[in-house]
Amino acid sequence: MTIDRKQLKSEAKQAMSAARPAPFWVALALIGIAVILNVLAMSLDGSLAAMRAMYAEALEGRITYVEPQAAGGLLGWLLGLAVQIMFWELAVGFVLYSMRVWRRQKAGVGDLFDSFGVFFQAIWIQLLPDLLVGLWSALYAVPVSTMIVMTGQLWWGVLGLPLMLPALMALYSYRLATYIMLDDPTRSSWQCVQLSRRLMRGHRWEAFVLDLSFLGWGLLCLVPVLGLALMVWLTAYQQITNAGFYERIAGAAWSAEDIPSPGPQPPEY
Repeated sequence: MTIDRKQLKSEAKQAMSAARPAPFWVALALIGIAVILNVLAMSLDGSLAAMRAMYAEALEGRITYVEPQAAGGLLGWLLGLAVQIMFWELAVGFVLYSMRVWRRQKAGVGDLFDSFGVFFQAIWIQLLPDLLVGLWSALYAVPVSTMIVMTGQLWWGVLGLPLMLPALMALYSYRLATYIMLDDPTRSSWQCVQLSRRLMRGHRWEAFVLDLSFLGWGLLCLVPVLGLALMVWLTAYQQITNAGFYERIAGAAWSAEDIPSPGPQPPEY
């Protein structure tokens, strides 16, 4: 099965037009919450204070690096961890929202927090693929860093780039794990990751090209003032298109009875 990228993106726009409230406002809420959480995290790990100090130094004509000093000790660390967990939960919640928009279901800002209904699964489904991709990345990091240390030549970092291919392939192989988990929370995170790898066979290049097709929009986001609003819209557009990509691949597999179908709609949490 081949994915028609133009049709997929056209259908995503149609789904966005039909959704109420508009996905732009839900994406804006997501980004707003994420910014607040990020500022809080930076305050806890000392990054915000360090940036302010460096900015003050720069205004006086001095370029000085200020080492961040984490605030609050163990309590600060625990609060920082809580902030990171919130990031993971919101990310999964936005995937759920995007699936519902694509499927023309009732969807809104509240979906961002529905991931708390599968709290631990939402955390693990974010961690496990990253962990596996990180292990594949060691095929690049270990030999390249060793050669740089032994020879003192940084060009080994460029020469070894082909060794990043397995990690890149793994990144796209596990792309659908979150969608699968949301469709059927009874599956373990490991089962979701393995099923994603199975579904993505023959579709990794299509997913890569789909990502590249948003590059032009991403560059426009760099335009002052206009870029901020465009970034919010693009966040929703890209995620809803990705939800459609999942629907195409998983739907074809269910129809062919290659995998057990979890049902046509994600469950209510």
